[in-house]
Amino acid sequence: PRHYAYLKISEGCNNRCTFCIIPQLRGDLVSRPAADVLREAEKLVKAGVKELLVVSQDTSAYGIDTRYATSPWRDREVRARFYDLAKELGELGAWVRLHYVYPYPHVDEVIPLMAEGKVLPYLDMPLQHASPTVLKRMRRPGNQEKMLERIRSWRTTCPDLAIRSTFIVGFPGETDEEFEELLTWLKEAKLERVGCFQYEPVRGAPANEVAEAVPDAVKAERQRRFMETQQAVSLRLQKAKVGKR
Repeated sequence: PRHYAYLKISEGCNNRCTFCIIPQLRGDLVSRPAADVLREAEKLVKAGVKELLVVSQDTSAYGIDTRYATSPWRDREVRARFYDLAKELGELGAWVRLHYVYPYPHVDEVIPLMAEGKVLPYLDMPLQHASPTVLKRMRRPGNQEKMLERIRSWRTTCPDLAIRSTFIVGFPGETDEEFEELLTWLKEAKLERVGCFQYEPVRGAPANEVAEAVPDAVKAERQRRFMETQQAVSLRLQKAKVGKR
């Protein structure tokens, strides 16, 4: 559809999640200069695009590889940094939707832009799991209690915030206890939109060797229970919106 367009701000990734081979295929993070991104975005808006979908393999890492180098945009210099880019995009007159946001601490800075209406109150943030031990095997951030605190803080700042995330069940070595940790966290987090995938081995991914594989039947049952749990969460959230604008 012509009313929206994807806006890619970088290529590659510096993270080394054990289930992923993107760095092997596309290399480390390479960020575009902020001015280049903004010029492309401006052209899209002038052509009639109403919604800019900001994407990359790791959107919130934008500019780390360049040490947040500046580039000339209109009458000023703009840093290649997640917050600075989001702020400038928000001035172009289109909706700005942020995808594939890794939960770095500086993501907190963007929430006020959402509260001000500069950026859509929406975060696509693939969290993958909630058990600290599973996250350690995945090489992902492992403090999900702190993540819950951050989500609560974000919603205090921006009550309309909607969070979408994806999770993996049946990751190698996932125990019943670790899966129950995930369900408990899911109920507390109250995410608006969630997807769940059964772990599938990817050729060349270190995860294939980190622990014993979970049987297919167990993965399928965990996926069913996960989605059943989330459906109940989503239903409560939707009912709470009835009668509101």
